[in-house]
Amino acid sequence: GLPPLAGFFGKLHLFWCGWQAVLYFLVSIGLLTSLFSIYYYLKIIKLLMTGRNQEITPHIRNYRKSPLRSNNSIELSMIIYVIASIILGISMNSIIEIAQDTLF
Repeated sequence: GLPPLAGFFGKLHLFWCGWQAVLYFLVSIGLLTSLFSIYYYLKIIKLLMTGRNQEITPHIRNYRKSPLRSNNSIELSMIIYVIASIILGISMNSIIEIAQDTLF
């Protein structure tokens, strides 16, 4: 996770709890894998910011777009996810109450 996002704080909390539990080996493995993944995150962010990729293979260069695929498919999926997120956000209290009544 990158610092302003929730994944970073979850990972930070996990590492902190592991450090307090004297699990130094596991924390060091987690930190090492996080450092490796940062390389790939930054590569994607660089590609998004600059809009060009120097490592285009011939297969990608000669790729033809499918005529069956719509340009609006991403927009449609985003609209569906936004609507689902809003509905879940509004009804989350009742979902939690049902879960608490069921479990406790």
